[in-house]
Amino acid sequence: MPPTPPSSFAAGILGAGLGSRLRGVSACKPLAEVAGETLLGRTSRLLRENGASPVICALRDELLPLEARAHLPEGPTYIFVNTESSLHTLAEVAKALPQPWPAHVFFTMADTVLSPGDFRDFLAFCRGLQPAECGILATRFIDDENPLYVHANEEGRVLRFGGSDRSPIVTSGMYCLSSSALALVAPEVARGTKKMRNFLGLLASRGMAIKSFVVEKTVDVDHPMDLAQAETLLGG
Repeated sequence: MPPTPPSSFAAGILGAGLGSRLRGVSACKPLAEVAGETLLGRTSRLLRENGASPVICALRDELLPLEARAHLPEGPTYIFVNTESSLHTLAEVAKALPQPWPAHVFFTMADTVLSPGDFRDFLAFCRGLQPAECGILATRFIDDENPLYVHANEEGRVLRFGGSDRSPIVTSGMYCLSSSALALVAPEVARGTKKMRNFLGLLASRGMAIKSFVVEKTVDVDHPMDLAQAETLLGG
């Protein structure tokens, strides 16, 4: 018998950052290539192969001329924004999703690279969350200029984020947000909250159930040297 196709889920790709440190490689960071495929193309393909529908992708309007938009990967529904922070981008993607939101929506930064197996495993973990729970991807590989440390108990339940004390794991750019968490995004943006890291800290401080899924290594592509690390991770 053929394998059972994965159940569908809604997803968002956050790729509207300025990406200035990769400007010499690609005018728009999500279109930088790793292992013969753009970051955006790879993420879109993995989401499609794992059952994501619909997929809303936010890209930075000022970095993408019309001719470049004609060659974007097929699959996602694109919105073009010039947002102030990653949380503002999340708010725009949330507005573009069909209403009412499902129990969970999967979000990924466009510049997060991990193995296909770890990607599938994290999605399976997200599918097992209870309606009131959120999930985050975390990694033991800490190579970020400003990592967001995850403080979790032995069961992986997140107690808090950040702080002056370090922990063995950090966030890694992929999240599964419950509809109740997603409903807080627009009000927090209106209050002046910026960046995903601040929003995650807010969720934890309010006692929202957040579970972590830990993998050994992911690469957050910020610098040209990160492209080589991503190639190595993917076996390129």
